[in-house]
Amino acid sequence: MTSREPLARRVTAVAVGVIVAGVIAVGIPANAPYELPEPPEQNRGDWVMPLDRYMGPSTTRLTYAEELLIEPCLQEAGFTDVEVPWRDVDAATNALESQAVRAFDLSDARARGYHVAPTDDPGATAWRTYSTTVFADPVFEARMRCGDEVLSEHPELAQDDLTSSIAIRLSDAAFSEARRDDDVLDTADEWRSCLIDSDVFESGTFATEALEKTLPRSPAGMPTVEMASEFGSGDPSSPISSDEIRLATADAACRESSGYLEALYQAEWRRQLTVPHDYGELLAQVDVEQVAQANRTVERVLETRTPARR
Repeated sequence: MTSREPLARRVTAVAVGVIVAGVIAVGIPANAPYELPEPPEQNRGDWVMPLDRYMGPSTTRLTYAEELLIEPCLQEAGFTDVEVPWRDVDAATNALESQAVRAFDLSDARARGYHVAPTDDPGATAWRTYSTTVFADPVFEARMRCGDEVLSEHPELAQDDLTSSIAIRLSDAAFSEARRDDDVLDTADEWRSCLIDSDVFESGTFATEALEKTLPRSPAGMPTVEMASEFGSGDPSSPISSDEIRLATADAACRESSGYLEALYQAEWRRQLTVPHDYGELLAQVDVEQVAQANRTVERVLETRTPARR
C-alpha cells in the first residue's frame, strides 16, 4: 500500500473507495441546489473546509473519552477495580480510521517524509480485553447509571453519527474531484519542473534524469509505487531515511511554489460550498455548536484523563 494523499477523513480504509465513488455518482455539481450557510474563514494551514463543522469526534476517540468519564463515577460507587487501560488513542485512530491529510506539505515532509502516520497501539490488547468484558450485574447497573450521568453532564456527546458520516462522504468526494480540477492540474507542469530542477539526487534510482521519466502527472501521484517501495513509506514502523526526507521536502516545497496547494484548497472549498439538496436539508438541522463542543470535550478529556502508560 503506497502512502498517497488519503481521500478519507474518518472512514475505514476499506470503505473509502466505495463511499467516495458512491457520493461522486450522486454528484456535487457547481450549481447544486443547496448552498451551505455562513462558511468559516479560510485557513489553508489547517485545511479548514465548510463541511468540517458537521463532523463530530471519531468513534475511536469518542468511545475512549466516554469510558474515561465513566471511570471515576464507577470508582466512587465502590468499584475501584474497574480501570480504563492506557492506550495510544492517536495511533489507534490512525490504525482504525483514515485521517485528515488533505494536502501533503512541508510540516508532513519534515516530520516523516512520505511515511504514513504511526498506527502501533501498544495498548490495543488491554483495551480489547476491557471493552469486551462482561461485567456482573452490580457493575453493569452502575455503568448504566454512570453513563447516563456523563451524558447528562455532557449532552453534546449524545450524537447521531449519521450527519458526520454524510459530511465526511461529501468532503471526500469534493477532495477527490478537486484533485482533477483544471486549475489544479494547470499547476502540474510547474511542479514537475520545480522538482526536477531541485536536483535532489545526483545519482541513484531517483536522480534527476530518472525523475524526468517517472514523475506522475500531478503531486497526487506521489510517492510513486517505486518510491513507496524503496522508502517503505506504507509501513509506519519502518525507518525514515534521510533520502526520503530530502525528496519529500523538495516535493512539498514545489507543491507550494507551483501554486498546487493553493489551487487544490480553493478547488475543494468551491465544491464543499454546495451539496445535493437532500443532504443540505439534513445538515441544516445540525447544531454545529454542539458538534464543536463535542469535539472540544473529547479532546480535553483525552488530554487530561488518559492514564499513564503501565
